[in-house]
Order: sequence, then structure tokens, then C-alpha cells
Amino acid sequence: MAKVYYGVRFEPVLYSSFKAVAGASGCTVTSAFERFMRSCVEAGSLVFVEKDVLDFEVEARVLVDWLCKGKCFFRDQDGEEVNVQGRLMWLLPRVHDSVLKGEIEGALKRSVSVKG
Repeated sequence: MAKVYYGVRFEPVLYSSFKAVAGASGCTVTSAFERFMRSCVEAGSLVFVEKDVLDFEVEARVLVDWLCKGKCFFRDQDGEEVNVQGRLMWLLPRVHDSVLKGEIEGALKRSVSVKG
């Protein structure tokens, strides 16, 4: 399929910064936009990186480790007791890394013992 030229205007500073990020990732600006557009079309919606996702994933990794070591509760910043399993269930839809999602699922399944 032939590519079509479309002129798009950007703020010069934003374009320059994006160009540097794209270059550091091994992409041209055009290929980066094309990959972004393809992801959006495949997802059926605009897909933007959520800054909080990285924090959620770090927290999830720590909680998976704790759960695998038998820790079931922890105290949050306000001193409230938080259930590790419940927090992981809350984090699960916010985690984008499919490998980490699998680790969370496995840890949650292993943490529930079936007594027969």
C-alpha cells in the first residue's frame, strides 16, 4: 500500500523532544507515529501511556513477592491495614505488562488453599 503525505503542525519544542525520544528508541518520528496509530486502530481506541502504570507495576511486583513469601497484610502510608490479595486484585486491571499479569494471577491462585 502506498503511503500518503499529510502535513501536521506541532509545537517546535514538543516535536524536537519527541524526535529525540523516538531516535533513542530506534525509530523515526514517522515510524513512531505510524506504530502509535496502528496500536490505536487495533485497540479500537486511543491508547496513551499512563504515568501511574509504572508505579502500579512496581507495587504489584513487590506485592507478588510478599504474597509468595506468605505475607497477607501490610500497613499503607496512612497506617491502614491492607490485604495483599485485595490490593493485587485492584491493581490487576491497571497493569499492562502481560507477564506481570500472569505472575499476579499465579500468585493469587497459589495463595488460596482449597481444603477438602
